[in-house]
Amino acid sequence: MPNSLLMSLRRLAALLLALQLAACTHGSTPQLDRRFGDAVRLAMAQQVRDPASVGNRLPADGLDGPSAHAVMQRYRASFAEANGQAPQPVQFMLGGGNGK
Repeated sequence: MPNSLLMSLRRLAALLLALQLAACTHGSTPQLDRRFGDAVRLAMAQQVRDPASVGNRLPADGLDGPSAHAVMQRYRASFAEANGQAPQPVQFMLGGGNGK
């Protein structure tokens, strides 16, 4: 290959690389970027039961101490016991069913 042809191919490759890199810097989604995160913010806002409760300093109604303690003890004990059920073994069948 002549030297001048090789140099022009290198320049062309460098120019194409520069154009590709320049194309990556252009923002192609202005409509999507402006509304990015709206669905998450909406879902979080819909999960708030009473938005005006921020200023409410009264304690929340709930269980008394001994009842809450008993509930938590039963909850923790439910993980320690197996509830009388043995875990089912995992079975895999590899290959066909013809016994070969």
